[in-house]
Amino acid sequence: MADMSETGMLAWNTAVQAIGKIVSTALGVVMIAVMTRRLGQDGFGMYTTAVSFFQIFALLLDLGINVMFVQMLGENRGDRAAEDRITSATYTFRLASSFILLTLAPIIGLSLHYPWELKLTLFAIWGAFLSTSLNQIVIGTQQRHLKMHIVAAAEVAGRIVMVGGVILAAGLGWSLVPMALLISLGNFTNFLVNLLVARRYASFAWNWDVRFWGRLLKRAWPIGISIVFNLIYYRADTLILSYVRPMSEVGLYGAAYRVLEILITFPFMYAGVLLPLIAHAWVQRDNARYDRLLRASYLAMLLLAAPLVVGAFVVGTPLMQAIAGQDFTASGRILKILALAVGVIFLGTISSHAIVAIDAQRRTVPLYVVVALLTLVGYLILIPRYGMYAAAWLTVFSETCVAVGTTIISLRRSRTRLPWAQFAKCLVASGIMGLVIWPLRDLWLPAIIVLGGLVYFGFTLSLGAVTEKSIKELVFFKQGAPPADAV
Repeated sequence: MADMSETGMLAWNTAVQAIGKIVSTALGVVMIAVMTRRLGQDGFGMYTTAVSFFQIFALLLDLGINVMFVQMLGENRGDRAAEDRITSATYTFRLASSFILLTLAPIIGLSLHYPWELKLTLFAIWGAFLSTSLNQIVIGTQQRHLKMHIVAAAEVAGRIVMVGGVILAAGLGWSLVPMALLISLGNFTNFLVNLLVARRYASFAWNWDVRFWGRLLKRAWPIGISIVFNLIYYRADTLILSYVRPMSEVGLYGAAYRVLEILITFPFMYAGVLLPLIAHAWVQRDNARYDRLLRASYLAMLLLAAPLVVGAFVVGTPLMQAIAGQDFTASGRILKILALAVGVIFLGTISSHAIVAIDAQRRTVPLYVVVALLTLVGYLILIPRYGMYAAAWLTVFSETCVAVGTTIISLRRSRTRLPWAQFAKCLVASGIMGLVIWPLRDLWLPAIIVLGGLVYFGFTLSLGAVTEKSIKELVFFKQGAPPADAV
């Protein structure tokens, strides 16, 4: 097979994931639509609270290990013995720590003031988070071997099981707890498919390697501290909201936030493939290759983020009505605010992974600490008074601060320059798109989305935001076919 450029490999794996992500996103939207209509504002508020509560424990489990694991695989690329040791030891550590910490979560939940249905939901959704926690390590090996088509297929398979179960539960008139059990089954399906395939080229054998764990945690702790403070502003908003405001308001906020979470899966997916490539380039002191990959990645993220932000501002309310139903109309106003956070997360995700690649994690710790504390103070003061609107604007504040801070740190360390001229052209193209679709915002939603996409794509080309050369580099392989190990 012919060789392929690294940007081509990145594009191949990202394109495959994107196709799978389009399918899984569509299924995710269907799941939201079914759950919001069946559970109503209060029931969906309880589901949102349960997920937010568990995500705190899931983030604590991370400790920076997920990202550091991928980086270490990238650094030892080609050394099968080293890669097997890294994979098996990391998987063993994650299996033991996940079982212990995630089992504590629903037990602790019993002591809280939540309704019993919510407390039972915590036990029902335990399997979903255990499967996801283990799956993160398995996906790391897929990223290293550029087998992201497997990840995409596994995600779609899991989502089919999940959505099918939720539809069945709704049709039979079942409540939140059975739905949560079926969601856990879907996540387990995703994990199982990934694991069965990844075992062919990675070792997941039991490996109680304390010495390696110490080395892994020593390198990961700056990221881990950042994640601990990150979870303060990432999930404290929903939990505080559930304590001081009606559960119906949590449901409204949660519906819009769920759309945000679906949208931001793409930059994390892309950055996961990017990380081992730029980590290897940095270790090899190939600055030209590092800069090329990073600049192309920033541009790709802005190309996607700009129209999403503008489009959400124009059609946020009818979009939420179409997804969640008329009872969730107010979620549209929240989505318009959270769309700003989506834009900065797209760019900030590239920066945060670049920081890991260049081993500058320690420099970000003060940033995360300050942002987390400021945001938490804002939550405690403003959410009791302004509710979900305060939570949404503070989410924008925290994500913007982190994205700007991590970008400055990563660019100063690597001396990479952003493609500002192309950035400006992307923003102009998205602004023109917004002006075109604004008068049509009350028409049929799919037509507005298609028209907006065509207008945006046309103006990015005509303004030179992307060129024919850059499109070919990011989409096509140099010799017309992917290498054997990417198929």
